[in-house]
Amino acid sequence: MAKTLYQLLNIPESADDQQIHRAFKDIERHLLKREDDAGIDTLNRTREAFVILSDANRRIAYDRKLAASRLPQDLSPPAAINRHPASTWLQRVAIAALLLFPIGSWLYHDHQQTKQQAELERIQNDKAIAAAELLKNQREQALRENEQISAQYQDEQQAKRTEMELRLRQQQLDDARILTEQQLQNQARGLDLMEKRLNTDARAQEQNIAERQAELQYQKPAMAMALQEQKDQHLALQRQRSLKQHDENIASINSLRAARLKAYDRDHRNGGISTSNPAVDP
Repeated sequence: MAKTLYQLLNIPESADDQQIHRAFKDIERHLLKREDDAGIDTLNRTREAFVILSDANRRIAYDRKLAASRLPQDLSPPAAINRHPASTWLQRVAIAALLLFPIGSWLYHDHQQTKQQAELERIQNDKAIAAAELLKNQREQALRENEQISAQYQDEQQAKRTEMELRLRQQQLDDARILTEQQLQNQARGLDLMEKRLNTDARAQEQNIAERQAELQYQKPAMAMALQEQKDQHLALQRQRSLKQHDENIASINSLRAARLKAYDRDHRNGGISTSNPAVDP
């Protein structure tokens, strides 16, 4: 059996407008969280129930229709009709005549109201379908906006991370620059100390050289005399060597002359002829 509009909203048939509105808002808030087809269909039928029951005229027409649908089940013949068959038949005819006139009149008016109600329901259904479509579009738009917001948030986070990395890199560069400047300052101080030390050593060396030059200045005459003595000794040694060599040359020449004389004499005694002059040729 299909649920009534009151059952769709989970309210009694005697509920007032405030209860109807509160019940519909509670159900709508719950169904908007669902995205399946069953939830959307239930939401549409709930909207239709709210539209009908929130309007006074449409609610009266619906209550009449609901009462008419329940009338055959609640109607029961009186117990006195079953006493005599003839009177029972007449009573039934009378009761039927009494019931048919108002029922026929009510059915005619109800038919007209039903047609109007059907037209209104059709219009309302169209509105509900349009509202559901609009709701669906709004959800899709909300999803797209959420995706755009999520993408924008990710871009912002990426930009923040990039900015933090740039700041960290800049901080590292600044630290490296400061460290380099400190090292350069230390090296400059070291060079200054080294230069001072070299200047001190240079002055000390210059002083030593000056002292050495002064000592050499005082020692120059003695050194000159020693050098002259060495030169004289060298010249005397060379003279002795030259005289010795000369003596050796003379001795060699004399030996050669003697040998030539001997050869001349020997050749002369044997009748040979010599072209050399032993007195002249060495």
